[in-house]
Amino acid sequence: MSLRSTSNFKTDKDFMLEAIKLASQANSDVYPNPKVGCLIVQNNKILSQSNTSKYGSHHAEKNALRSIDEHEKNLTMYVTMEPCHHYGKTPPCTDLIKYKQFDRVVIAETDPSATAGGGAEFLKENNIKVDIGICSKEARELNPKFYTFHEKKRPYVVLKYASSLDGYIALKNGKSKWITSQESRSSNHEARSECDAILVGRKTVEMDNPNLTSHGKGKDPRIIIIDRDQKIDRKSNIFKGVQEVITFDRKEIGEGEINNVNYILKRLYEMKIQSLLVEGGGFTITSFLKSGIFDEINAYIAPKFFGQGIPLFQDIGSLENIHKLRLDRIKKLGNDIHITYKRKN
Repeated sequence: MSLRSTSNFKTDKDFMLEAIKLASQANSDVYPNPKVGCLIVQNNKILSQSNTSKYGSHHAEKNALRSIDEHEKNLTMYVTMEPCHHYGKTPPCTDLIKYKQFDRVVIAETDPSATAGGGAEFLKENNIKVDIGICSKEARELNPKFYTFHEKKRPYVVLKYASSLDGYIALKNGKSKWITSQESRSSNHEARSECDAILVGRKTVEMDNPNLTSHGKGKDPRIIIIDRDQKIDRKSNIFKGVQEVITFDRKEIGEGEINNVNYILKRLYEMKIQSLLVEGGGFTITSFLKSGIFDEINAYIAPKFFGQGIPLFQDIGSLENIHKLRLDRIKKLGNDIHITYKRKN
């Protein structure tokens, strides 16, 4: 086994940031598991490193441990999330760590899931020194959907819209194909592939007759439709694909925008949907804004002026409904601008 020199690594933070870098390189097919990175260190040298494999295969810890000789001593593990302590698709990582007789395990962040948590306590009970909280913020940012789902008991919610430069999402006659560029639409198709489900209102289906697929960018999300009066045309494109289509009507969700949002997210949580992309229209997005239950906004702005048309947002209602956001990134897509905002905690 070749030892990789880490002469520039002096502290726990140095090693953990390297583990976080590894975790960020994991493929999206780890879902619904989180992306995790793991280093095994001996005398300030990295003996082995790895990240999470495809769902159903090995976790990062097991991958890293595969190349460690059972007679190695003075071992420290750096892992971005608490090692699992349950039997799922694979055996508990904590059993492997105990067997290898690690001296110390450094954990960036605990595992919030009810089934897999408890690994740190198990390791302590077996006389392994455990330190938690090194680079916690950076580690959490790797898996925002996973943490939101398990801690807030709801999906991670992304609000997406495409608009003209003067804030309209369609012309007065409802036509909106295409406001944005092909590059922007391709970006949104990729965003769809990264979410479990996509939600729109009935009017969006009627006006645009969309497919709501990823257009070959990856997996297609489940489709959620708010159809209060059960008027949606079953011949619409969304019913022609292989995706599951789930509808919510007035009888199920009741009245009131905020109550609707709370109920829908509760039901989606029960369906184990970790992430939701809300694509509109304006009334639906405004309902989420009023509820305050969202995590991210993806705005695609085209260099077009309509003068008049269908506005992006409805009346927010009060200053209390204006939320503090932080700019995450700005990207040029063709002649469009893609802006991502995230909620301030």
